[in-house]
Amino acid sequence: RRVRKAVVSTQSTGFIKTWISKVGDGEVLEDVYDMMTALLSRPLSSNGYRLYTFDNCATFLVTLESVMMCSKGTTGLQSWQACFVACVWATWNKEIFYQKRVVELGCGVGLLGASLSPFSSHVTLTDHHGSVLESAQGTVSLNKLSNVSVEPLDWRAPAGDISGDVVIAADVVFDPALLPDLVNTIRTLLSRPDNVCFLFSTVRNRATFDRLLECLEDAGLMFESLDLSYIHHYLIENVSDVKLLKITLK
Repeated sequence: RRVRKAVVSTQSTGFIKTWISKVGDGEVLEDVYDMMTALLSRPLSSNGYRLYTFDNCATFLVTLESVMMCSKGTTGLQSWQACFVACVWATWNKEIFYQKRVVELGCGVGLLGASLSPFSSHVTLTDHHGSVLESAQGTVSLNKLSNVSVEPLDWRAPAGDISGDVVIAADVVFDPALLPDLVNTIRTLLSRPDNVCFLFSTVRNRATFDRLLECLEDAGLMFESLDLSYIHHYLIENVSDVKLLKITLK
């Protein structure tokens, strides 16, 4: 039923246009053109529902995301490339999260953390931007996730009462000025030797990614790059630029 609530967006009209072009010389039903006309006559929405499936369709998740890359002063209102890789990787590595308390940093709409809920004891979604926190809470409510909570977390301030066994983050490496605060937050959350952080990052700027590695070294944290080559076979998009770091205390 939730999928039927999908609002009209540029993605809807774009899909139909692409489908019609693929038909080529074939016959297109008149109903399709009627649908296209009806869509174009409605005001465009800045948001749309998206349906995701993971773990061989064992998990279905619905999110309400912005159709624009930047909305309300943030890029956190839609899911990004490294998040999709992280979701697939997590379903192939459930034992890491099984019955563990998970903290997600920079959760955005909450897709990654929500995908961990079936096999984690509890997931805490964290972010700083108010609209992003509302979006993440919306994902929790839409999917009726009883073991997922949403908490505000400013990387420039102490983590407070937020704690977990596993820290996870995706698409949070973009502003070099924020990297020291991000790394300090990770170090604070890795309060025990058996705690671990998995950080997924699309390397759009090599200098920014290298700066992240420098900050990890300066903070006295150990890190290693994990292989993601097998994940690429399960995603349509080209995700060769996505890197995964496993971060622990020394």
